Amino acid sequence: MRPRIVVFAYACEPGRGSEPGAGWVWARMIAQLGEAWVITRANNRPAIEAQLSGTPEQDHLHMVYVDLPQWARWWKRGEIGVRAYYVLWMLLALRTARRLHRDIDFDISWHLTMANVWLGATAAYLPLPFVYGPVGGGVRTSWRLLPSLGVRGAAYELVRSMARAMARATNPLARRAWQRAAVILVQNPETRDWLPSAHQHKAQVLPNAVIVAEPRASRDRVGREPPVALFAGNLLPLKGVALAIRALSYAPDWRLVICGKGSDERRLRRLARRLGVADRVEFRGWLPREQLFNVMSREADVFLFPSLHDQSPWVVAEALTFGLPVICLEEGGSTVLGGTGVKRSGVRATSQALAGALTAAMGAPPARPELDMPSRFEILHRVLMRHGLISGVEAAPGPG
Repeated sequence: MRPRIVVFAYACEPGRGSEPGAGWVWARMIAQLGEAWVITRANNRPAIEAQLSGTPEQDHLHMVYVDLPQWARWWKRGEIGVRAYYVLWMLLALRTARRLHRDIDFDISWHLTMANVWLGATAAYLPLPFVYGPVGGGVRTSWRLLPSLGVRGAAYELVRSMARAMARATNPLARRAWQRAAVILVQNPETRDWLPSAHQHKAQVLPNAVIVAEPRASRDRVGREPPVALFAGNLLPLKGVALAIRALSYAPDWRLVICGKGSDERRLRRLARRLGVADRVEFRGWLPREQLFNVMSREADVFLFPSLHDQSPWVVAEALTFGLPVICLEEGGSTVLGGTGVKRSGVRATSQALAGALTAAMGAPPARPELDMPSRFEILHRVLMRHGLISGVEAAPGPG
């Protein structure tokens, strides 16, 4: 008999990357393991229902939509507000799951998204074997890089570090999740090592980035001049775009194309002008995924992503599928996915190391890690069997 699994997936949306994409792809993989009831936000419903009828796992994927009342959505303002709203939503999801459990009699509970190891999970309060993750949040801030972030970015990192430390010691939702979990799927080794030592033996590194289908475009950029480094993502201080611009001042033959938008753009433009590299830095704004894929395949030589603590960046996985070398910092999810990391030190030394890695990457063979859905599912299946959560399940992934 297929196990019955209740899944908490706050973020879950087809055709997206990051947490929404993870929620959808992992929900599909869980539905390959058994019958999956996925509790998600009501605003995800239109995108899911437009996609569900063509999904191979549709007969085993049961969507349940819940959300807070409209008046409560004023919580969702800024980073703190979103997390407060998320905790309130988890409480509502727990109430819904308990009601469903009385009728369905679930075998496993699973907290999927938004997955942060120090925020915790209400799914752990169900009287069921519990799977937590993939979760991130364990990558520490490098204090030597703080001057590259500007005043607001530095202040954010200080608050984040204090919140992580306090949550590790005092957050009952987090402590309950670690204690009750039969297995903790973590995005990177730093998150495993951040866990209290009593729970580290339950942790398995398995990033949430999964490429459902290979991008349609093929890469045809190699060999043209001048070489182009590409960054794509939100323009926030933690993404390390300032380090990418500084690296350009040590790599005079390179251009940098920046695809994204965010609150740090004005500061980044000023930095490019101050360093005398503005004529080699192009800000293109936010691009739809298909247009970004075209830039990856037709313009970029290297993907430069020096984020300070991304846990499992999907854009890195997508760049790797094009055969783009990925240059990143040595800690965090980018290296787990297949990026080449440089040592985090001071701002100048790190920028110089990134510049040197750009040149070295041009002659290196591309990394092509197995990030496709069948490969990820096979690993997940083995992990769950090893921890005794499933046994004798005949499951095979559907086509991407």
